[in-house]
Amino acid sequence: MNRLVIASLAGVVLGTCASALGEPGTGPATSSSVVLRILPPEPARLEPALTTAFLEPANEPDSGLPPSRGVDPPRPAAESVEPASEEASGEQEGQEVKEEETKEKCDRAKMAKLEKQVIGSHKPLFYNNDFSYLFDSCYHDCHLGDNLKRRCLGDWGVLDIGGQYRLRQHSERNIRGLGLTGRDDDFLLHRWRLYANTEIGSNLRFYAEMIDAQSNYEEFPPRLIEENRFDMLNLFADARLYDGCRGDLWARVGRQELLYGSQRLISPLDWANTRRTFEGGKLFWKGEDWDVDAFWVRPMQVRREEFDAPDQSQEFMGVYATTKTWKDRTLDVYWLRYLESDDTLTPRVVPFQIDTLGARWQREIDNWLCEVEGGVQWGEYNHQDHEAGFFTVGGGRRLADVQWKPVAWIYYDWASGDETLGNGFNHLFPLGHRYLGWMDIYGRRNIEDINFLLTLEPTERIKLSLWHHIFFLQDGDDVPYSVVMTPEAAAPGGSQYLGQELDLALEWTMSPRTNLLLGYSHFFAGEFYDTNPTVPFSGDADFFYTQYTVNF
Repeated sequence: MNRLVIASLAGVVLGTCASALGEPGTGPATSSSVVLRILPPEPARLEPALTTAFLEPANEPDSGLPPSRGVDPPRPAAESVEPASEEASGEQEGQEVKEEETKEKCDRAKMAKLEKQVIGSHKPLFYNNDFSYLFDSCYHDCHLGDNLKRRCLGDWGVLDIGGQYRLRQHSERNIRGLGLTGRDDDFLLHRWRLYANTEIGSNLRFYAEMIDAQSNYEEFPPRLIEENRFDMLNLFADARLYDGCRGDLWARVGRQELLYGSQRLISPLDWANTRRTFEGGKLFWKGEDWDVDAFWVRPMQVRREEFDAPDQSQEFMGVYATTKTWKDRTLDVYWLRYLESDDTLTPRVVPFQIDTLGARWQREIDNWLCEVEGGVQWGEYNHQDHEAGFFTVGGGRRLADVQWKPVAWIYYDWASGDETLGNGFNHLFPLGHRYLGWMDIYGRRNIEDINFLLTLEPTERIKLSLWHHIFFLQDGDDVPYSVVMTPEAAAPGGSQYLGQELDLALEWTMSPRTNLLLGYSHFFAGEFYDTNPTVPFSGDADFFYTQYTVNF
Protein backbone atom coordinates (compact mmCIF):
# COMPACT_ATOMS: atom_id res chain seq x y z
CA MET A 1 0.00 0.00 0.00
CA ASN A 2 2.94 2.34 0.73
CA ARG A 3 4.23 1.75 -2.82
CA LEU A 4 0.77 2.59 -4.15
CA VAL A 5 0.56 5.91 -2.29
CA ILE A 6 4.12 6.89 -3.24
CA ALA A 7 3.51 6.02 -6.90
CA SER A 8 0.27 8.02 -6.94
CA LEU A 9 1.89 11.11 -5.45
CA ALA A 10 4.89 10.80 -7.75
CA GLY A 11 2.64 10.61 -10.81
CA VAL A 12 0.76 13.75 -9.80
CA VAL A 13 3.95 15.70 -8.99
CA LEU A 14 5.72 14.68 -12.20
CA GLY A 15 2.64 15.40 -14.31
CA THR A 16 2.18 18.81 -12.73
CA CYS A 17 5.84 19.69 -13.30
CA ALA A 18 5.56 18.60 -16.93
CA SER A 19 2.50 20.81 -17.29
CA ALA A 20 4.31 23.76 -15.75
CA LEU A 21 7.35 23.33 -17.99
CA GLY A 22 5.33 22.88 -21.14
CA GLU A 23 2.67 25.51 -20.49
CA PRO A 24 4.20 28.77 -19.38
CA GLY A 25 1.70 31.39 -18.37
CA THR A 26 -1.31 29.13 -18.12
CA GLY A 27 -3.70 28.57 -15.41
CA PRO A 28 -5.57 24.46 -17.83
CA ALA A 29 -20.50 9.06 -15.76
CA THR A 30 -23.34 7.36 -13.15
CA SER A 31 -24.79 7.02 -9.50
CA SER A 32 -25.11 9.41 -6.41
CA SER A 33 -22.11 11.77 -7.23
CA VAL A 34 -20.34 15.15 -6.40
CA VAL A 35 -17.57 16.84 -8.59
CA LEU A 36 -15.25 19.71 -7.36
CA ARG A 37 -12.54 21.64 -9.39
CA ILE A 38 -9.90 24.11 -7.93
CA LEU A 39 -8.58 26.88 -10.21
CA PRO A 40 -5.29 28.73 -10.06
CA PRO A 41 -5.43 32.54 -10.14
CA GLU A 42 -6.37 34.12 -13.43
CA PRO A 43 -3.27 34.65 -15.61
CA ALA A 44 -1.85 38.14 -15.31
CA ARG A 45 -1.98 38.54 -19.07
CA LEU A 46 -5.73 39.00 -18.80
CA GLU A 47 -5.50 41.99 -16.47
CA PRO A 48 -6.06 45.23 -18.42
CA ALA A 49 -3.06 46.97 -16.85
CA LEU A 50 -0.67 44.23 -18.02
CA THR A 51 -1.87 43.52 -21.55
CA THR A 52 -0.15 46.24 -23.57
CA ALA A 53 2.66 44.09 -24.93
CA PHE A 54 0.46 40.99 -25.11
CA LEU A 55 -2.10 42.73 -27.30
CA GLU A 56 0.31 44.20 -29.83
CA PRO A 57 -0.43 43.24 -33.43
CA ALA A 58 1.17 40.00 -34.62
CA ASN A 59 2.62 41.74 -37.69
CA GLU A 60 4.03 45.14 -36.87
CA PRO A 61 4.83 47.73 -39.60
CA ASP A 62 8.39 47.59 -40.90
CA SER A 63 9.72 50.79 -39.29
CA GLY A 64 13.29 49.99 -38.33
CA LEU A 65 13.91 48.93 -34.72
CA PRO A 66 10.80 47.78 -32.83
CA PRO A 67 9.20 50.52 -30.71
CA SER A 68 9.63 48.36 -27.62
CA ARG A 69 13.42 48.84 -27.88
CA GLY A 70 13.01 52.54 -27.01
CA VAL A 71 15.54 53.61 -29.72
CA ASP A 72 14.77 56.40 -32.19
CA PRO A 73 15.71 55.86 -35.85
CA PRO A 74 18.60 58.03 -37.27
CA ARG A 75 17.53 61.58 -38.00
CA PRO A 76 17.39 62.28 -41.77
CA ALA A 77 19.24 65.13 -43.54
CA ALA A 78 17.78 68.64 -43.15
CA GLU A 79 16.46 68.89 -46.68
CA SER A 80 14.36 65.79 -46.23
CA VAL A 81 13.07 66.37 -42.69
CA GLU A 82 9.60 67.49 -43.65
CA PRO A 83 8.61 64.60 -45.93
CA ALA A 84 10.09 62.02 -43.54
CA SER A 85 8.18 63.53 -40.60
CA GLU A 86 4.87 63.27 -42.44
CA GLU A 87 5.55 59.65 -43.41
CA ALA A 88 6.59 58.68 -39.90
CA SER A 89 3.56 60.46 -38.48
CA GLY A 90 1.25 58.55 -40.81
CA GLU A 91 2.82 55.23 -39.90
CA GLN A 92 2.54 56.02 -36.21
CA GLU A 93 -1.11 56.96 -36.52
CA GLY A 94 -1.80 53.78 -38.47
CA GLN A 95 -0.08 51.68 -35.85
CA GLU A 96 -2.01 53.38 -33.05
CA VAL A 97 -5.28 52.62 -34.85
CA LYS A 98 -4.29 48.96 -35.27
CA GLU A 99 -3.30 48.72 -31.63
CA GLU A 100 -6.61 50.22 -30.56
CA GLU A 101 -8.54 47.81 -32.81
CA THR A 102 -6.58 44.88 -31.40
CA LYS A 103 -7.31 45.98 -27.82
CA GLU A 104 -11.03 46.15 -28.59
CA LYS A 105 -10.94 42.78 -30.36
CA CYS A 106 -8.90 40.99 -27.66
CA ASP A 107 -10.86 42.17 -24.62
CA ARG A 108 -11.42 40.10 -21.48
CA ALA A 109 -14.53 38.40 -22.86
CA LYS A 110 -12.68 37.36 -26.00
CA MET A 111 -9.72 36.03 -24.04
CA ALA A 112 -11.98 34.09 -21.68
CA LYS A 113 -13.71 32.52 -24.68
CA LEU A 114 -10.35 31.70 -26.22
CA GLU A 115 -9.18 30.02 -23.02
CA LYS A 116 -12.29 27.81 -23.06
CA GLN A 117 -11.40 26.80 -26.61
CA VAL A 118 -7.93 25.79 -25.45
CA ILE A 119 -9.33 23.76 -22.54
CA GLY A 120 -11.90 22.08 -24.79
CA SER A 121 -9.56 21.37 -27.70
CA HIS A 122 -9.18 17.68 -26.75
CA LYS A 123 -12.48 15.92 -27.49
CA PRO A 124 -13.85 12.58 -26.20
CA LEU A 125 -12.70 11.15 -29.55
CA PHE A 126 -9.21 12.46 -30.23
CA TYR A 127 -9.75 12.29 -33.99
CA ASN A 128 -12.26 15.14 -33.48
CA ASN A 129 -9.77 17.41 -31.67
CA ASP A 130 -10.00 21.09 -32.61
CA PHE A 131 -6.90 23.30 -32.59
CA SER A 132 -8.35 26.18 -34.60
CA TYR A 133 -7.51 28.56 -31.72
CA LEU A 134 -3.89 28.46 -32.93
CA PHE A 135 -4.90 30.68 -35.85
CA ASP A 136 -6.71 33.26 -33.71
CA SER A 137 -4.92 36.61 -33.84
CA CYS A 138 -5.55 37.06 -30.09
CA TYR A 139 -3.77 33.82 -29.18
CA HIS A 140 -0.15 34.47 -28.13
CA ASP A 141 0.23 31.71 -25.53
CA CYS A 142 1.89 28.31 -25.85
CA HIS A 143 0.48 25.23 -24.13
CA LEU A 144 1.83 21.73 -23.90
CA GLY A 145 1.80 20.16 -27.37
CA ASP A 146 0.85 23.32 -29.31
CA ASN A 147 4.06 23.26 -31.33
CA LEU A 148 3.16 19.77 -32.64
CA LYS A 149 -0.23 20.80 -34.04
CA ARG A 150 -1.18 21.98 -37.56
CA ARG A 151 2.35 21.48 -38.89
CA CYS A 152 2.65 21.98 -42.64
CA LEU A 153 3.89 19.09 -44.76
CA GLY A 154 5.20 21.05 -47.70
CA ASP A 155 2.31 22.55 -49.63
CA TRP A 156 0.23 19.35 -49.70
CA GLY A 157 -0.72 18.45 -46.12
CA VAL A 158 -1.03 19.16 -42.40
CA LEU A 159 0.12 17.02 -39.45
CA ASP A 160 -1.03 16.88 -35.80
CA ILE A 161 0.83 14.85 -33.18
CA GLY A 162 -0.38 14.54 -29.60
CA GLY A 163 -1.70 12.28 -26.89
CA GLN A 164 -2.56 11.78 -23.25
CA TYR A 165 -1.21 10.29 -20.05
CA ARG A 166 -3.67 9.23 -17.35
CA LEU A 167 -3.01 7.85 -13.87
CA ARG A 168 -5.82 6.56 -11.65
CA GLN A 169 -5.65 5.06 -8.17
CA HIS A 170 -8.44 2.69 -7.00
CA SER A 171 -9.42 1.65 -3.48
CA GLU A 172 -12.27 -0.87 -3.78
CA ARG A 173 -14.08 -2.45 -0.84
CA ASN A 174 -16.35 -5.44 -1.51
CA ILE A 175 -16.61 -4.72 -5.26
CA ARG A 176 -13.38 -6.08 -6.75
CA GLY A 177 -14.61 -7.98 -9.81
CA LEU A 178 -18.17 -7.59 -11.13
CA GLY A 179 -20.94 -6.47 -8.75
CA LEU A 180 -20.83 -7.10 -5.01
CA THR A 181 -18.13 -9.71 -4.46
CA GLY A 182 -16.89 -9.19 -0.90
CA ARG A 183 -13.32 -8.69 -2.19
CA ASP A 184 -11.07 -5.66 -1.51
CA ASP A 185 -8.23 -4.32 -3.62
CA ASP A 186 -5.96 -1.27 -4.06
CA PHE A 187 -4.13 -0.64 -7.33
CA LEU A 188 -2.90 1.86 -9.91
CA LEU A 189 -3.98 2.18 -13.54
CA HIS A 190 -1.67 3.84 -16.09
CA ARG A 191 -2.63 4.75 -19.65
CA TRP A 192 -0.72 6.33 -22.54
CA ARG A 193 -2.38 7.42 -25.79
CA LEU A 194 -0.39 8.76 -28.76
CA TYR A 195 -1.86 9.85 -32.09
CA ALA A 196 -0.89 11.23 -35.48
CA ASN A 197 -3.41 12.94 -37.75
CA THR A 198 -2.44 13.64 -41.38
CA GLU A 199 -4.68 15.67 -43.69
CA ILE A 200 -3.81 15.67 -47.39
CA GLY A 201 -5.55 18.59 -49.00
CA SER A 202 -9.21 18.86 -48.03
CA ASN A 203 -10.39 15.46 -49.31
CA LEU A 204 -8.15 12.82 -47.73
CA ARG A 205 -7.10 12.00 -44.19
CA PHE A 206 -5.15 9.30 -42.31
CA TYR A 207 -5.42 8.85 -38.55
CA ALA A 208 -3.54 6.50 -36.20
CA GLU A 209 -3.78 6.26 -32.41
CA MET A 210 -2.07 3.77 -30.09
CA ILE A 211 -2.71 2.85 -26.47
CA ASP A 212 -0.68 1.28 -23.69
CA ALA A 213 -2.78 0.46 -20.61
CA GLN A 214 -1.54 -1.38 -17.55
CA SER A 215 -2.42 -2.13 -13.94
CA ASN A 216 0.01 -2.30 -10.98
CA TYR A 217 0.00 -3.39 -7.33
CA GLU A 218 -3.32 -5.28 -7.48
CA GLU A 219 -3.99 -8.33 -5.32
CA PHE A 220 -6.50 -9.91 -7.70
CA PRO A 221 -6.14 -10.35 -11.49
CA PRO A 222 -6.93 -7.17 -13.45
CA ARG A 223 -10.30 -6.81 -15.13
CA LEU A 224 -10.39 -7.20 -18.90
CA ILE A 225 -10.90 -3.43 -19.31
CA GLU A 226 -7.79 -2.56 -17.26
CA GLU A 227 -4.85 -3.85 -19.33
CA ASN A 228 -3.95 -3.74 -23.02
CA ARG A 229 -0.24 -3.41 -23.82
CA PHE A 230 0.84 -1.45 -26.91
CA ASP A 231 -2.09 -1.73 -29.31
CA MET A 232 -4.04 0.41 -31.78
CA LEU A 233 -7.23 2.23 -30.82
CA ASN A 234 -7.71 3.87 -34.22
CA LEU A 235 -6.15 3.24 -37.60
CA PHE A 236 -8.31 4.50 -40.46
CA ALA A 237 -8.51 6.54 -43.64
CA ASP A 238 -11.15 9.15 -44.52
CA ALA A 239 -12.05 10.26 -48.03
CA ARG A 240 -14.54 12.89 -49.16
CA LEU A 241 -16.88 11.32 -51.72
CA TYR A 242 -19.14 14.31 -52.36
CA ASP A 243 -18.76 18.03 -51.72
CA GLY A 244 -22.12 19.76 -52.02
CA CYS A 245 -23.56 23.13 -51.16
CA ARG A 246 -25.66 21.65 -48.33
CA GLY A 247 -23.18 19.13 -46.94
CA ASP A 248 -20.35 16.65 -47.48
CA LEU A 249 -20.35 12.86 -47.77
CA TRP A 250 -17.34 11.03 -46.35
CA ALA A 251 -16.22 7.40 -46.14
CA ARG A 252 -14.10 5.88 -43.36
CA VAL A 253 -12.44 2.45 -43.43
CA GLY A 254 -10.37 0.79 -40.70
CA ARG A 255 -10.20 0.53 -36.92
CA GLN A 256 -12.25 3.26 -35.26
CA GLU A 257 -13.91 4.28 -32.02
CA LEU A 258 -17.64 5.08 -32.04
CA LEU A 259 -19.56 7.60 -29.92
CA TYR A 260 -23.17 8.60 -30.48
CA GLY A 261 -25.66 10.78 -28.61
CA SER A 262 -25.79 10.42 -24.84
CA GLN A 263 -23.52 7.31 -24.97
CA ARG A 264 -26.22 5.22 -23.31
CA LEU A 265 -25.92 2.66 -26.12
CA ILE A 266 -22.71 3.44 -28.05
CA SER A 267 -19.54 4.75 -26.39
CA PRO A 268 -15.74 4.35 -26.48
CA LEU A 269 -16.01 3.82 -22.68
CA ASP A 270 -13.30 6.23 -21.63
CA TRP A 271 -13.65 5.25 -17.96
CA ALA A 272 -12.15 1.88 -18.88
CA ASN A 273 -8.38 1.89 -18.93
CA THR A 274 -8.42 0.16 -22.33
CA ARG A 275 -11.25 2.04 -24.11
CA ARG A 276 -13.52 0.30 -26.62
CA THR A 277 -13.01 0.22 -30.37
CA PHE A 278 -14.27 -1.47 -33.56
CA GLU A 279 -13.09 -2.40 -37.03
CA GLY A 280 -15.07 -1.86 -40.22
CA GLY A 281 -16.46 0.92 -42.40
CA LYS A 282 -18.67 3.97 -42.18
CA LEU A 283 -20.35 6.51 -44.45
CA PHE A 284 -21.13 9.83 -42.81
CA TRP A 285 -22.94 12.91 -44.04
CA LYS A 286 -22.16 16.30 -42.49
CA GLY A 287 -24.95 18.62 -43.59
CA GLU A 288 -26.51 21.95 -42.76
CA ASP A 289 -29.58 20.40 -41.13
CA TRP A 290 -28.62 16.77 -40.42
CA ASP A 291 -25.61 14.64 -39.55
CA VAL A 292 -26.18 11.02 -40.58
CA ASP A 293 -23.86 8.03 -40.03
CA ALA A 294 -24.29 4.54 -41.48
CA PHE A 295 -21.77 1.96 -40.21
CA TRP A 296 -20.89 -1.73 -40.21
CA VAL A 297 -18.21 -2.91 -37.77
CA ARG A 298 -16.98 -5.79 -35.63
CA PRO A 299 -16.06 -5.23 -31.94
CA MET A 300 -12.38 -5.61 -31.09
CA GLN A 301 -11.33 -8.32 -28.62
CA VAL A 302 -8.84 -7.03 -26.06
CA ARG A 303 -5.77 -9.25 -25.70
CA ARG A 304 -3.49 -8.06 -22.93
CA GLU A 305 -0.14 -9.18 -24.33
CA GLU A 306 -1.03 -9.69 -28.01
CA PHE A 307 -2.37 -7.52 -30.81
CA ASP A 308 -6.14 -7.13 -30.63
CA ALA A 309 -8.30 -8.75 -33.30
CA PRO A 310 -11.94 -8.23 -34.35
CA ASP A 311 -14.49 -10.67 -32.96
CA GLN A 312 -15.40 -12.63 -36.09
CA SER A 313 -18.57 -14.01 -34.49
CA GLN A 314 -20.09 -10.55 -33.90
CA GLU A 315 -21.43 -7.80 -36.17
CA PHE A 316 -22.69 -4.37 -35.23
CA MET A 317 -24.35 -2.04 -37.72
CA GLY A 318 -26.76 0.84 -37.80
CA VAL A 319 -27.85 4.30 -38.90
CA TYR A 320 -27.65 7.24 -36.49
CA ALA A 321 -29.04 10.68 -37.39
CA THR A 322 -28.93 14.00 -35.51
CA THR A 323 -30.78 17.11 -36.57
CA LYS A 324 -29.23 20.57 -36.30
CA THR A 325 -32.39 22.47 -37.21
CA TRP A 326 -32.81 23.91 -33.67
CA LYS A 327 -30.17 25.57 -31.54
CA ASP A 328 -31.90 25.00 -28.18
CA ARG A 329 -32.73 21.32 -28.56
CA THR A 330 -31.32 17.99 -29.73
CA LEU A 331 -33.08 15.22 -31.63
CA ASP A 332 -31.41 11.88 -32.38
CA VAL A 333 -33.05 8.95 -34.17
CA TYR A 334 -31.37 5.59 -34.73
CA TRP A 335 -31.65 1.99 -35.81
CA LEU A 336 -29.03 -0.48 -34.55
CA ARG A 337 -28.50 -4.19 -35.21
CA TYR A 338 -26.26 -6.46 -33.12
CA LEU A 339 -25.55 -10.10 -34.00
CA GLU A 340 -23.71 -12.93 -32.27
CA SER A 341 -23.37 -16.10 -34.34
CA ASP A 342 -23.32 -19.58 -32.82
CA ASP A 343 -19.60 -20.19 -32.36
CA THR A 344 -19.04 -23.94 -32.00
CA LEU A 345 -15.53 -23.27 -30.69
CA THR A 346 -17.00 -21.41 -27.70
CA PRO A 347 -20.00 -23.39 -26.43
CA ARG A 348 -20.78 -20.80 -23.73
CA VAL A 349 -21.59 -18.16 -26.35
CA VAL A 350 -25.34 -17.63 -26.73
CA PRO A 351 -26.36 -16.68 -30.29
CA PHE A 352 -28.64 -13.69 -30.78
CA GLN A 353 -29.91 -11.23 -33.38
CA ILE A 354 -31.17 -7.96 -31.88
CA ASP A 355 -32.57 -4.86 -33.58
CA THR A 356 -32.98 -1.60 -31.65
CA LEU A 357 -35.10 1.35 -32.82
CA GLY A 358 -34.84 4.45 -30.66
CA ALA A 359 -34.79 8.22 -30.30
CA ARG A 360 -33.50 10.90 -27.97
CA TRP A 361 -34.88 14.40 -27.29
CA GLN A 362 -33.18 17.07 -25.20
CA ARG A 363 -34.13 20.71 -24.69
CA GLU A 364 -33.56 23.76 -22.50
CA ILE A 365 -36.25 26.46 -22.11
CA ASP A 366 -35.58 29.45 -19.86
CA ASN A 367 -33.15 27.40 -17.75
CA TRP A 368 -35.60 24.49 -17.48
CA LEU A 369 -34.03 21.26 -18.72
CA CYS A 370 -35.55 18.07 -20.08
CA GLU A 371 -34.29 14.84 -21.66
CA VAL A 372 -36.14 11.80 -22.95
CA GLU A 373 -34.59 8.74 -24.58
CA GLY A 374 -36.04 5.34 -25.30
CA GLY A 375 -36.06 2.39 -27.64
CA VAL A 376 -37.60 -0.97 -28.43
CA GLN A 377 -35.79 -4.21 -29.24
CA TRP A 378 -36.86 -7.26 -31.17
CA GLY A 379 -35.21 -10.34 -32.64
CA GLU A 380 -33.97 -13.67 -31.29
CA TYR A 381 -32.02 -14.72 -28.21
CA ASN A 382 -30.76 -18.29 -27.98
CA HIS A 383 -33.33 -19.30 -30.64
CA GLN A 384 -36.19 -17.71 -28.64
CA ASP A 385 -38.18 -14.57 -29.43
CA HIS A 386 -36.65 -11.42 -28.01
CA GLU A 387 -38.83 -8.41 -27.11
CA ALA A 388 -37.45 -5.72 -24.81
CA GLY A 389 -37.09 -2.00 -24.32
CA PHE A 390 -35.69 0.88 -22.26
CA PHE A 391 -36.40 4.52 -21.54
CA THR A 392 -34.99 7.44 -19.57
CA VAL A 393 -36.96 10.52 -18.52
CA GLY A 394 -35.27 13.48 -16.86
CA GLY A 395 -36.11 17.02 -15.84
CA GLY A 396 -33.95 19.71 -14.30
CA ARG A 397 -33.39 23.35 -13.50
CA ARG A 398 -30.33 25.53 -14.08
CA LEU A 399 -29.95 28.38 -11.53
CA ALA A 400 -27.58 30.48 -13.60
CA ASP A 401 -27.88 33.61 -11.42
CA VAL A 402 -27.21 31.82 -8.14
CA GLN A 403 -23.74 31.52 -6.64
CA TRP A 404 -21.92 28.32 -7.68
CA LYS A 405 -24.38 27.95 -10.60
CA PRO A 406 -26.26 24.89 -9.30
CA VAL A 407 -27.96 22.53 -11.75
CA ALA A 408 -30.42 19.96 -10.37
CA TRP A 409 -31.85 16.94 -12.21
CA ILE A 410 -34.31 14.15 -11.46
CA TYR A 411 -34.11 11.03 -13.65
CA TYR A 412 -36.01 7.78 -13.98
CA ASP A 413 -34.27 4.95 -15.85
CA TRP A 414 -36.11 1.76 -16.84
CA ALA A 415 -34.91 -1.31 -18.74
CA SER A 416 -36.84 -4.54 -19.14
CA GLY A 417 -36.02 -7.97 -17.77
CA ASP A 418 -37.41 -11.37 -18.74
CA GLU A 419 -38.25 -14.66 -17.07
CA THR A 420 -35.61 -16.22 -19.36
CA LEU A 421 -32.27 -15.19 -17.90
CA GLY A 422 -30.36 -13.01 -20.36
CA ASN A 423 -33.34 -12.23 -22.60
CA GLY A 424 -34.01 -8.77 -21.20
CA PHE A 425 -32.87 -5.50 -22.76
CA ASN A 426 -29.35 -5.57 -24.24
CA HIS A 427 -27.55 -2.26 -23.63
CA LEU A 428 -25.16 -2.83 -26.58
CA PHE A 429 -21.89 -0.85 -26.08
CA PRO A 430 -22.67 1.84 -23.49
CA LEU A 431 -20.94 4.17 -21.07
CA GLY A 432 -22.77 2.54 -18.17
CA HIS A 433 -20.44 4.17 -15.67
CA ARG A 434 -21.95 7.55 -16.40
CA TYR A 435 -25.61 6.77 -15.80
CA LEU A 436 -26.14 3.79 -13.46
CA GLY A 437 -23.68 4.51 -10.69
CA TRP A 438 -19.95 5.17 -10.68
CA MET A 439 -19.33 1.91 -8.84
CA ASP A 440 -20.41 0.03 -11.99
CA ILE A 441 -22.49 -2.51 -10.10
CA TYR A 442 -25.40 -2.76 -12.59
CA GLY A 443 -25.89 -2.83 -16.33
CA ARG A 444 -28.96 -1.53 -18.19
CA ARG A 445 -31.08 -4.70 -18.02
CA ASN A 446 -33.91 -5.59 -15.60
CA ILE A 447 -33.35 -2.36 -13.71
CA GLU A 448 -35.31 0.63 -12.43
CA ASP A 449 -33.34 3.59 -11.14
CA ILE A 450 -34.73 6.75 -9.54
CA ASN A 451 -31.82 9.16 -9.32
CA PHE A 452 -31.06 12.74 -8.35
CA LEU A 453 -28.13 14.77 -9.68
CA LEU A 454 -26.77 18.08 -8.38
CA THR A 455 -23.77 19.89 -9.89
CA LEU A 456 -22.06 22.99 -8.54
CA GLU A 457 -19.32 25.24 -9.96
CA PRO A 458 -17.56 27.24 -7.23
CA THR A 459 -15.27 28.56 -9.99
CA GLU A 460 -15.03 28.12 -13.73
CA ARG A 461 -12.46 25.37 -13.24
CA ILE A 462 -13.89 23.55 -10.22
CA LYS A 463 -16.92 21.31 -10.46
CA LEU A 464 -18.70 19.39 -7.70
CA SER A 465 -21.15 16.57 -8.43
CA LEU A 466 -23.51 14.67 -6.17
CA TRP A 467 -25.55 11.76 -7.58
CA HIS A 468 -27.95 9.59 -5.58
CA HIS A 469 -29.44 6.37 -7.03
CA ILE A 470 -32.24 4.14 -5.76
CA PHE A 471 -32.24 0.75 -7.56
CA PHE A 472 -35.00 -1.81 -8.03
CA LEU A 473 -35.41 -4.92 -10.19
CA GLN A 474 -37.85 -4.32 -13.03
CA ASP A 475 -38.92 -8.00 -13.09
CA GLY A 476 -38.88 -10.09 -9.93
CA ASP A 477 -38.63 -13.27 -12.02
CA ASP A 478 -35.24 -12.15 -13.31
CA VAL A 479 -31.93 -11.21 -11.63
CA PRO A 480 -29.70 -8.10 -11.65
CA TYR A 481 -26.99 -7.94 -14.32
CA SER A 482 -23.46 -6.60 -14.34
CA VAL A 483 -22.03 -3.98 -16.71
CA VAL A 484 -21.02 -6.82 -19.07
CA MET A 485 -24.55 -8.33 -19.01
CA THR A 486 -23.69 -11.35 -16.82
CA PRO A 487 -26.14 -12.42 -14.04
CA GLU A 488 -25.22 -11.31 -10.52
CA ALA A 489 -27.29 -14.04 -8.88
CA ALA A 490 -27.64 -17.70 -9.83
CA ALA A 491 -31.44 -17.67 -9.61
CA PRO A 492 -34.33 -15.20 -9.16
CA GLY A 493 -36.02 -14.66 -5.85
CA GLY A 494 -36.29 -12.33 -2.90
CA SER A 495 -37.05 -8.63 -2.70
CA GLN A 496 -36.89 -6.37 -5.76
CA TYR A 497 -35.24 -3.58 -3.75
CA LEU A 498 -31.53 -3.68 -4.70
CA GLY A 499 -30.21 -0.74 -2.69
CA GLN A 500 -28.94 2.81 -3.02
CA GLU A 501 -25.71 4.41 -4.22
CA LEU A 502 -24.26 7.79 -3.34
CA ASP A 503 -21.56 9.25 -5.61
CA LEU A 504 -19.46 12.32 -4.87
CA ALA A 505 -16.85 13.84 -7.16
CA LEU A 506 -14.59 16.89 -7.32
CA GLU A 507 -13.05 17.89 -10.66
CA TRP A 508 -10.30 20.51 -10.90
CA THR A 509 -9.13 21.77 -14.27
CA MET A 510 -5.64 22.65 -13.11
CA SER A 511 -4.57 24.08 -16.48
CA PRO A 512 -5.83 23.86 -20.07
CA ARG A 513 -3.92 20.57 -20.37
CA THR A 514 -4.16 19.01 -16.89
CA ASN A 515 -7.08 17.73 -14.84
CA LEU A 516 -7.49 16.21 -11.38
CA LEU A 517 -10.53 14.12 -10.35
CA LEU A 518 -11.31 12.91 -6.81
CA GLY A 519 -14.26 10.64 -6.14
CA TYR A 520 -15.95 8.61 -3.43
CA SER A 521 -18.95 6.27 -3.73
CA HIS A 522 -20.86 4.15 -1.22
CA PHE A 523 -23.40 1.43 -1.92
CA PHE A 524 -26.10 0.64 0.65
CA ALA A 525 -27.15 -2.95 -0.02
CA GLY A 526 -30.91 -3.49 -0.21
CA GLU A 527 -33.21 -6.30 0.88
CA PHE A 528 -32.54 -8.31 -2.29
CA TYR A 529 -29.11 -9.30 -0.99
CA ASP A 530 -30.57 -10.56 2.30
CA THR A 531 -33.46 -12.46 0.73
CA ASN A 532 -31.79 -14.09 -2.30
CA PRO A 533 -29.57 -16.98 -1.15
CA THR A 534 -27.64 -17.21 -4.44
CA VAL A 535 -25.81 -13.85 -4.30
CA PRO A 536 -22.05 -14.03 -3.48
CA PHE A 537 -22.09 -11.16 -0.94
CA SER A 538 -24.75 -9.21 0.94
CA GLY A 539 -22.92 -6.27 2.56
CA ASP A 540 -22.31 -2.61 1.66
CA ALA A 541 -19.45 -1.44 -0.57
CA ASP A 542 -17.10 1.55 -0.92
CA PHE A 543 -15.06 3.00 -3.76
CA PHE A 544 -12.47 5.80 -3.62
CA TYR A 545 -10.38 6.97 -6.57
CA THR A 546 -7.97 9.72 -7.63
CA GLN A 547 -7.32 10.46 -11.30
CA TYR A 548 -4.76 12.77 -12.91
CA THR A 549 -4.80 13.48 -16.67
CA VAL A 550 -2.37 15.34 -18.95
CA ASN A 551 -3.23 16.06 -22.58
CA PHE A 552 -0.59 17.17 -25.06
